[in-house]
Amino acid sequence: MSESRLKRTISSALWSAYGDALGFPTELASEDLVKRRVGQTKSTRTSQWKRLVGGRFGADVTLPAGSYSDDTQLRLSTSRAISGQGYFDVEAFAKIEIPVWQIYALGAGRGSKAAASSLANRGTAWFSNFFKGYESGGGNGAAMRIQPHVWAASKLDDKPSYLVDVIRNAICTHGHMRGIAGAVVHALSLAHVMQHGRMSSDSDWLRYSDDIRSIPKLIKSDTDLLTFWVPTWERNSKTTLERAADEVANEWSLSVGKAMDWFAQTNESPTVLYVKIVEDDNGLSKEERGSGLKSALFANVAAYLGQRAGSQEIMEVVANLLWSDTDTIASMAGALIGAAKPDAKFIGEIQDEPYIRMEANRLFNISQGATERTFSYPDTLYWQAPRAVIDTLTISDGQYVLQGFGSVSPSGQRFKGRQKGVTWQWFGTSWGQSLLVRMRAELGLDSEAVDKTVERDKNIADLFDYQSDDSEVESELSVLDADVAYDAEAVVPNFIAQSSYGDNQQEVAIDVLSEEDIIPGETVAIDIDALSSEAIKSFDPELIGRHLLLIAEHPNGVTLATGYASIVAKARATRLRHKRG
Repeated sequence: MSESRLKRTISSALWSAYGDALGFPTELASEDLVKRRVGQTKSTRTSQWKRLVGGRFGADVTLPAGSYSDDTQLRLSTSRAISGQGYFDVEAFAKIEIPVWQIYALGAGRGSKAAASSLANRGTAWFSNFFKGYESGGGNGAAMRIQPHVWAASKLDDKPSYLVDVIRNAICTHGHMRGIAGAVVHALSLAHVMQHGRMSSDSDWLRYSDDIRSIPKLIKSDTDLLTFWVPTWERNSKTTLERAADEVANEWSLSVGKAMDWFAQTNESPTVLYVKIVEDDNGLSKEERGSGLKSALFANVAAYLGQRAGSQEIMEVVANLLWSDTDTIASMAGALIGAAKPDAKFIGEIQDEPYIRMEANRLFNISQGATERTFSYPDTLYWQAPRAVIDTLTISDGQYVLQGFGSVSPSGQRFKGRQKGVTWQWFGTSWGQSLLVRMRAELGLDSEAVDKTVERDKNIADLFDYQSDDSEVESELSVLDADVAYDAEAVVPNFIAQSSYGDNQQEVAIDVLSEEDIIPGETVAIDIDALSSEAIKSFDPELIGRHLLLIAEHPNGVTLATGYASIVAKARATRLRHKRG
């Protein structure tokens, strides 16, 4: 069983990255744009291609064969945040991984960027990320990244043992029940394959509605969520968790029922059935194509039909159904297909395959009770993400440094952006991942910027945040053909995986500056850092009470008070542990 599970874990990880890479060039693209990107009208294997990143102010960047997008990037972030003992460090994930991810994100949507920017604020805890639009965040950005919780689970038949972490992960960025439920359904679907060695059936899918209705109970089993998140969420959403879960469970049952009706038409080919099911359930509409709940269903449908059509064949169908969420559905379907068919082969390369294999192997060992290595993060009590995302890459002691992670090495050419002073460049990391980093053009090892961070007063307006996928595609369509044509001579990175965990530690300075939330209408005018620093000096109950009353008078008082209380409580607990030691 253990050998079989290891093969299924590695295969699931590779196929999920492959689906992402195969569907990335076709994401929200017309047939003409796909042809300009990959040289033909369909994506049938991974190959080198060119894409405009950063929207209308971005750059035309060469992507190596097998390049993956935000789906796999955040899946790897989730994996790193699972310790060698199987503990999900949700604080490191929310306060380090996600904020830093902004500087190398590829293909990210507007909601994920807004969530990441908000989490970069010192006063925002993982359970209090109530940015503008949070409660309506029902997209698939959570469902696409939660597979590592299942791969590392020691008891697949004990649903709460991994679903609570899946929900914690989702809640960091997604506040609508559809987004949370989509993550839960996908986790259950993957766990079924890992446990039984076969894809779940449509009758199994119907029973997931009961699991969706259990989400409120699982949420309330977490003290932080029960104390801080639930009351704020219910007040903002103007409903109860139970009512919201029941509504989404009914939506799920209805969608599964539609799929079952199509399955009954056995004379149709798997290819036709997949297209019809997605079309019939509004999977091509702008409003619903990125739904977390429906993406989980479409991934199940694809993996189920793949048993008849073949693994590679069904992945090509998913990746080429234009105006669906091609890369995410293909990535989620790939996780299921890889687990069900560990001996199946895909066509093409996967970027960073050695690192993806290594992480999958680590998570398997954790699932078997072995103690594995843990990624080294700075202390979240003191570490603060840079105020400007672009300053996440700095230079120290003659090396490029990715704040929170350690030194990184540049590779290949720089890609100049359409905004003055901004470039993109590929970097290799000590842990084996390739990152396309947005950076200041003047930042270089031979420049005056060596050994010091770019001064704050040189900060430029960040024109790359909160651009929707649609606007990025529109920008790419407006670029001359010559700018986006396939370039066989372009320099692409060829990274060699270096030493992994333990070698990427760095000294991190304490930064007590708070970042203002740049979401319109949510500007923070109160200095949470100053108040919490003052409170931590004495832990005087009267002083802390005055601070809370002061914060409560602010329009965003509940969220700020939650962040303030979290900082003070964690500092107090840390100090008490040191005293007892």
